[in-house]
Order: sequence, then structure tokens, then C-alpha cells
Amino acid sequence: MRIPNCAPLPLTETVASVDELPSALSRLGLGVTRPVLVSVGGASGLDAVVADWLLALFRDRLAPLLDRLGAAVVDGGTDAGVMALMGQARRAAGARFPLLGVAARGTVHLPGEPMGTGVALEPNHSHRLLVPGARWGDEIPWMNAVATLLGTGHSSATLVAAGGRITGLDVDASLAHERPTLLLAGSGGTADAIANAGASAEWPHRLIQVVPRDDDWGGLVAALTGLLVEGASVGCAVESEVRPDEKHHVSGS
Repeated sequence: MRIPNCAPLPLTETVASVDELPSALSRLGLGVTRPVLVSVGGASGLDAVVADWLLALFRDRLAPLLDRLGAAVVDGGTDAGVMALMGQARRAAGARFPLLGVAARGTVHLPGEPMGTGVALEPNHSHRLLVPGARWGDEIPWMNAVATLLGTGHSSATLVAAGGRITGLDVDASLAHERPTLLLAGSGGTADAIANAGASAEWPHRLIQVVPRDDDWGGLVAALTGLLVEGASVGCAVESEVRPDEKHHVSGS
């Protein structure tokens, strides 16, 4: 269900190089570091029933938790799939956590631009960062660089729901950055493929944790609290030499 949008327009910045990231985050009002959740997953073809489950999970359990922890969420920012659900959930819950969409400029269109030049950005995100790129997946190294900068001195994690080939690249990048990764089992797509592969092989990867579908993924709150609270510290200014690394685009799962 689409949530009516009466929220302020998202704050938006555009960068051309990684050196601009710290100042761009500062202009967005995100110059103080905090725990970070990277949210990845299905953008198209998401099962309608699963979408309803995920919206309820994000709205009723995840959004209040993120507010309590003072955390931020980084995702792909487009008005599709789990990114749209995260924006809708934040709006419906009246949550205040920063929700930063990082999108490759050549894949999206902004208000006032001709339709057909890209996909729409999700309107309930609080912040947007447009980065170089014209193909799906070009945003992945930038998302991880932003998450690393924004999470300096704090813990971070990646949450995976459903997804396809690009989500597999997202997971690879998360692991390459040594970021703990939570899979929502039963959400379909890449999340289930990796979880099922782990159940039948010499596994799991030390950074991957499967959250079972039991009780509408009721174990997510405890799992995520443990990951994001551990290593928490007083916020400091964003300042780093972290650079997007195209070699994080390894084969999808």
C-alpha cells in the first residue's frame, strides 16, 4: 500500500569524485557518524505477499529500533522494491532515522526531467546522494564507501531481503568490506538462494547470519541490536580516505 507523502523533499547532493563525499555528507546534515544499516534487496518482481510482510517488519519493528539506536540507513534510493518499502515504512512509522538513498545519476530521473530517462527516486527518503554511473550496480561501491564513512567509529551491518543479480553483487561488496550481513530467509530471491546454499554446504560464511521467517522475522531486532550496538562510540566528524573500489563487483550469488 502506498503511503501518502506529505513529508519535506529529501535533501539532495551530487558528487563527481570520492574526495567530495565527506563534504557532501556534511552539507546533507550527516557530518556526525553513527551506526549504519545498509539495506539491499529486490527492486522489481518482489512478491506482493512478501512485500506486505516486509512493509510491516520495517514499519513496526525496524524503524523504531533504528530510531532508538540513532542509526542511519543507506540504500539505493529508487522507488521500487525494498527501497520503496523502507521509505514508506519510515513515513508510516513517523520515524526520524536518516534514510540516505545513493543512486547512480544515469539510472534515475529527477522531478521535472523527461520520463524514460531513468527510474523515479523514492519520495520518503530523508536524503539523496547522486553519484557517477549509468548502469545498475554502479552505485554499489559508492553505497559502501558512504556507509564506511558515515559509520566511522561505529558498527554497521547489511540487511538482505529477496533480490536478484545486483543484490548478489551487494552481498559480495558487503563481505568484501567485512560488514556483517543478515539474510531474511523466506523473502525469496538472492536472500533465500544464499541461505539455502549455506544450509547444504560447508558454511556459513563467518559474516553471514540467517534470520528465519519464524514470527515474522522476530529475531531481526535482537540480531541487529547486537551488531549495531557492539563497538558503538561517541559520534565524530566524517573524515576518511575510503574510496569506492570497482573490484568489489565480484560474481553474484
